[in-house]
Amino acid sequence: MKYLHPILFLVFIFTVFLVIPATTFAQNVVQIERAREVQNVTKDGEPIRKLYEARLKTGNVVMVCDSAWHYLNRNEIRAFGNIQIDTSDEIIWSDTLYYYTNEELSLLRGRVIIQQDNTTLFGEKVDYNFLTKVAFFEEGIRLEDEDGTLIAQRGTYFQNQDSAIFRGNVQIADSAQYAEGDSLFINRETEYLQLYSNIFVADSTNNGILTGDYLEADSSGRRYVDGNSYLRQISADTTDTTHINSDQLLMLDQDTTDLVRSYGNVRVWSNNFSSVSDTLLYDSSSEVFELISNPIAWHNNIQLAGPYISVQMDSNQVRQLKAYHKTIAVQEDSVTGRLHQIKGDTLIADFTKGDISRIKIYPNSQVLYHTKNEQDEPDGAVEYSSPQTVMYFKNGDLNRVVAGKNDGFFFEEFAGLKDRRLDGFTWNPDRRPQRPQVEAVPRFPPVPTARPFELPARFLEHMLQRVPEE
Repeated sequence: MKYLHPILFLVFIFTVFLVIPATTFAQNVVQIERAREVQNVTKDGEPIRKLYEARLKTGNVVMVCDSAWHYLNRNEIRAFGNIQIDTSDEIIWSDTLYYYTNEELSLLRGRVIIQQDNTTLFGEKVDYNFLTKVAFFEEGIRLEDEDGTLIAQRGTYFQNQDSAIFRGNVQIADSAQYAEGDSLFINRETEYLQLYSNIFVADSTNNGILTGDYLEADSSGRRYVDGNSYLRQISADTTDTTHINSDQLLMLDQDTTDLVRSYGNVRVWSNNFSSVSDTLLYDSSSEVFELISNPIAWHNNIQLAGPYISVQMDSNQVRQLKAYHKTIAVQEDSVTGRLHQIKGDTLIADFTKGDISRIKIYPNSQVLYHTKNEQDEPDGAVEYSSPQTVMYFKNGDLNRVVAGKNDGFFFEEFAGLKDRRLDGFTWNPDRRPQRPQVEAVPRFPPVPTARPFELPARFLEHMLQRVPEE
């Protein structure tokens, strides 16, 4: 069939359409719309139609390729070289194709690209069903859309449900966020995702890092982390960093307000404040931390314990601590190491520029305060009970005390005075959270900007056609 005159070649192709307009495979019809050359051969007793530089159509699927083998008794087409497949829903490019027409199944190998709406997928071994619109990426997947890029070792993409499952070294990146994990389920229409195992999320917009065992997120801004959750937040002016560890973490975005809910073994550390509790609630609009169930909070040399503690922040500084119901505060003297103790039903501690300025405790206040002589040596202690006590501080040291009617006494210095304790005393410096020594970092190198292979010629031609004229 070589070197046919162009007119004779066109006549031949027209004759092919007249004589053999279609071949039926099960319920599918394969049409040869054009071909530079057609050969009918028999191999191992099986009839095969070989086509070169062909354009084929079956149903709503149109394919062009360098060559194709049409197995007439097998419901199978094998295509090779520079393949492009067009349907009403997607365009596919590949180096090799095995297409089983009765099952609408295509085995795509080589440089595989699937383009659907604003989504482009890249892989080198893809099984795709034209009927169910499900694609299986067995040896690597790269997904690109207007929101960013996703890569993984394997993936399954469900076009009709606009959902996908990715497994193995999953990475997601855009201009502002990066996330990674061992596997991912995502519904892109609802922006709902589940990220599993060894998760790491970095948000450059909010200077935040999130890690844990499992992450669930949706379009509302809700993010839930289960198992070994960790949140690091750097203040807008970069002067302070807050670290929160817990068993579970829930983050909610409400307009301009961020809500944080931590549950189970909650530990907080920042430059000016640290705490442990069973539950933590934080509201960014009010800058209030609420510590619930067995909380202990520390600020400089002060420890505060009680069933409920609230911490009012102001520009990364502690402005006020509140504790309710049988609360006790302990301050370690910076010179003598003695432990001053204050307890009562309600305690309010105010701070000025990071230093404690006033403590008010009421009702049923009890105070044990160790005194010093002019040489800053221990010199006895004062212990009393009063309906209300207000203590004023200067540069972190006690300056003045105002108490209501009180019942108390003064202790002369003696050997065991430093060990005297009020009822309910608790002092737990060993439980005080410390700044993490090792920063959380990604496990994987950055998502490559380059595609995983040299782009096929027909794909490049298609992209050039999509470029708008200036």
